[in-house]
Amino acid sequence: MKNLEKNKLLLKEKIKEIFPDLEIKEFQTEVTVRDQKVDFLFTGKLKGKEYVFICEVKSSGFPTHILPSIIQLKKIAEYKRGYPIIVAPYISLRSAEICRQNQVGFVDFEGNVFLSFDNILIDKRVRERNAVEKKELVEIFSPGATRIIRVLLEDKKERWLISELSKEANVSLGYTSEVLNALINQGYIDRQIRKGFQLKDKTSLLDRWASVYNITQNKILNLYTFEKDFSSLLKKIGSISESLKLICGLTLFSAASFVAPYIARFSDIYLYVKGDIEIWKKELDLREVESGANFFLLIPYDEGIFYGLKKIEGIPVIGNIQLYLDLFKYPARGREQAEYLRQQIIKF
Repeated sequence: MKNLEKNKLLLKEKIKEIFPDLEIKEFQTEVTVRDQKVDFLFTGKLKGKEYVFICEVKSSGFPTHILPSIIQLKKIAEYKRGYPIIVAPYISLRSAEICRQNQVGFVDFEGNVFLSFDNILIDKRVRERNAVEKKELVEIFSPGATRIIRVLLEDKKERWLISELSKEANVSLGYTSEVLNALINQGYIDRQIRKGFQLKDKTSLLDRWASVYNITQNKILNLYTFEKDFSSLLKKIGSISESLKLICGLTLFSAASFVAPYIARFSDIYLYVKGDIEIWKKELDLREVESGANFFLLIPYDEGIFYGLKKIEGIPVIGNIQLYLDLFKYPARGREQAEYLRQQIIKF
């Protein structure tokens, strides 16, 4: 898409469409500024004030294509005191997020726009390439891939060799490589030769995962307990897990009450379990009900959910990242509890 004359016409049309009152005074092509070349640099007068716009056209608006240009554009924009803009046929959701984080504008030829300078803000998302965006999400949030993401978010280790990450996440080397490449393409991972991989945008990755995850991805069994003293019931869960060597983990508000208590009371218990469900039903005297359930057994969509499992006061509690994900879309103040957990414990 480096046909500059064609792109110049397209860009001018888009700019006039966005800013009908903008008076373009000078439009330069292939400008070199301090040994850095940029496709277009133009000045324009808007509401009596002059602005400088520095634009780079990319053949693809996906993160791996725009990230190098963002660094270049910001350097030129700082020197010329102008506003940097990425131009592409289509700017993906992740690329749009990266542009906003870096205070770089974007314009694509499908109508998506983000421009924020002086007291002007234009932020329009009019079209998604659903198949493309869905493919991106499948690549990084499929069950196996979330094992790797979970390790990167939950573990405090800053850099990983692929062999270490593969072992820790319990997935094959080949698959680990595929997922890391997808994360690199999305701009979440930085790779340095001989130093390994580093997750550089934990906040955005967790935000994006929370936006697409729902606790209903797990199989949930609705049950009832006659036990009124939840404190005794929770201790019993810990005792059964210990004596029978069963893997389980509390989630939602009962778990949050141990990790970062914010909501004072909870009326239901949600417990991830691994293995024979009937053992849990028998040991805890749980009854199946069609309505009025107060105890829920969750069969995880992937065993990676148990990564980060810990015991607090002898009671197994799911890892902080999984707990945050489960709470995030849960009704009845789940979002509040999730954000409190993130602020107090997760801290990114």
